[in-house]
Formats: sequence, structure tokens, C-alpha cells
Amino acid sequence: MGIMSSTDLKQESKSENNQVPSKEVRDRLQVFMKKGGCENSYTACVGCDSREDECTEAYSMLEKCMKARFDYFEPYLALKNASAEVMAREIEVFLHAKPKDRGELLGKFMTRGDCKEAFMAWMDSYEEAKKNKGSLYTPASNTLSKCIEAHSDYYQPLLTVVKNYKEHYSKERIAFLDAWEQAQAEAEG
Repeated sequence: MGIMSSTDLKQESKSENNQVPSKEVRDRLQVFMKKGGCENSYTACVGCDSREDECTEAYSMLEKCMKARFDYFEPYLALKNASAEVMAREIEVFLHAKPKDRGELLGKFMTRGDCKEAFMAWMDSYEEAKKNKGSLYTPASNTLSKCIEAHSDYYQPLLTVVKNYKEHYSKERIAFLDAWEQAQAEAEG
């Protein structure tokens, strides 16, 4: 079973605390996306609540755009993958799991709560996306996210992991933009 890292690209939208990256960060990301050829896909995601089904297509298009221009976006995608690994390690800690047992224990945790059906539907869509190399942004992931938030009493440990992941990713994204802008300035003169 995979880690629920399909939220990686959703950072440009509202989080569970309705936090949105500052206008400065959004503007900086837009410049980065524009230079990489994904400005329109990125713009469609700005201000879009990733937990809403109508935003699923926007995130899917951004994901496809970045993968199609992998040479340019590889460092940014690597940042996202590294942040997902941080989340995976935090999941292991809260589950008291070894890496090889993480998926099984996370599945047991998820299915013991009120979001069992939403989790199983998400797993089906996740496996289908992996098999077909499709987007992980599906209505099932949106449904699961909403269910977990609605039952936060049980799922609080997982919500804490997601919150920590988002904070880590936000800091790393700003550091990435700083380094990218410095490299651009040095290349220009």
C-alpha cells in the first residue's frame, strides 16, 4: 500500500486549517511555473480547494504538465518526494511501525475508524492510478480527506502528521524558491 502522498501538489490550495500560501509565495511559484511552461495549469489550482471534486482536474493537469517537462521540474518534484518521505517517517512513528509494516498498519488504523469505506474507495482509485500511471487526484481522495476531517477525534494522529508534513513542505518550498531565484539571477548577469 502506498503512502497518502497524493496531497503533494495540493499545497497551493487551502489546508485543513484554511491556510493559504502568501501572495508572495504564490507569485514566486507562478514565475517558476511560467518558466517551466506550466503557468496555466498552476493558475487553475491557485485558490482552488483541493478537497473539492471540481479541483481534481486542475491538479491532475498540473501534475501531468510537470511530469511532461521533467527536466525542468525534476528538482521541484524531488522536493515533493523528499517531503512525502518525511510524512512516511512520521506515520511510522505514530503507528510504532517499521517501514515494511507501515502500509499494513496504516490500513488497519484507517479501517478501524468511521472512514473505512472512503479509505477502501481511495485504495481502489490509488491502485488503479498506479497501474495506469494516472493521476492520484481523484474524487475518492477528496472524499477520504473530508471524511478524516469530519471524524478528527479518531483520526487526529494522522491529521497531526499531515499538518507537520504541510509545514515542512512549506518551509522547503520557500528554500527551493530562494535557491532557484538566486540561480536565475546569477545566470542572467
